[in-house]
Amino acid sequence: MREGCENRPGVYRMIGPTGGVIYVGQSRVLRTRLLSYFRAKGRRNKAARILRHAFQIEWEYTNTEFGALLRELRLIKQYRPHFNSMMVLDDWPRAYVALTGGNVPGLRVVARSDDPAAVALFGPFRRVQQLREAVRALAETMSLRDCTLEEGSLRTPRRTSRAATLWFAGDPDAPTGKVVASGRSRAPGCLRHDLGTCAGPCIGAGDAVDYRAAAADVRAFFEGRGDVPVRRLEAAMQHAADELAFERARVLRDRLILVRWLFERLQHFHANVDRLTFRYHAVGHADHEWVYLIRRGTVRAELRAPQTETEHEAFRALVARIYDGPDLSGADIPTHDLDEFFLVASWFRRRPVEKQRTRSAHD
Repeated sequence: MREGCENRPGVYRMIGPTGGVIYVGQSRVLRTRLLSYFRAKGRRNKAARILRHAFQIEWEYTNTEFGALLRELRLIKQYRPHFNSMMVLDDWPRAYVALTGGNVPGLRVVARSDDPAAVALFGPFRRVQQLREAVRALAETMSLRDCTLEEGSLRTPRRTSRAATLWFAGDPDAPTGKVVASGRSRAPGCLRHDLGTCAGPCIGAGDAVDYRAAAADVRAFFEGRGDVPVRRLEAAMQHAADELAFERARVLRDRLILVRWLFERLQHFHANVDRLTFRYHAVGHADHEWVYLIRRGTVRAELRAPQTETEHEAFRALVARIYDGPDLSGADIPTHDLDEFFLVASWFRRRPVEKQRTRSAHD
């Protein structure tokens, strides 16, 4: 390793006894970092613990230190190594809001940014308990489900029943032989539906068109394109006050406080996203210049700075395709990879000198 590994930016993978990746790391001085593992001692030392379980070490070089961080993140998301997952537990608590897809969309608070059921993901948020309360208030306001039921079956942490589905009366694929709405033959087992704050797709109650319109309003709320939940709560609270229903007005006021808190956090996030669109010209190994094309907080391309006229023409064409075309994420914020967005934001926040190496997209 002393002779075969260079002291330059790169990433490394620790391979376990079965051939799986158990840890991924990075360093701007790769050889020094790898050799430090063999000097680590003590049962509680992180490096020593990892090395005890490693049977092989693989490494690869990157063009820059920034490239090493980016490659490390992408490898962790690809392999989800055991020790990297364990280290996350030592970090500050965080959570995301997931909007699920399908015929009956729902809201849920999740701990990871790769929730398989999410069609859109927002976060992370540090105040996890306050986030849960805000999401519940939002779901109650819009009558959306925030349960863990999956379409096609009733799944809870304690039981699975394949006989029950999420559906609406009047849907072409609605189950036959079910009694719904006011004449339902079975209890939904859902307190929110009984209280009137959920449409009740677990028993086939509610209207599909209204429900999906509410889900669209919620997505627009998260993407910064609308504030329907806030306006709905304000109107309902005013109506309750006019009717002298002060207890009801107090409940609505508490919901409004939570939903406004969430809305303000989202607005702050969108403002930061808009500022992270530029070209980053980084100096890498052997003083070579590398260009990272960053749009809305995610790296869309990495390439050597052009030298010849032909390379400049290809570079201009790539820049136009990335910055002028539609966003490949298909969303107003980079919900396709939030972790990468926060890596990019953190890199430039902690290194003001590197921010000076950025240029506007078409300079």
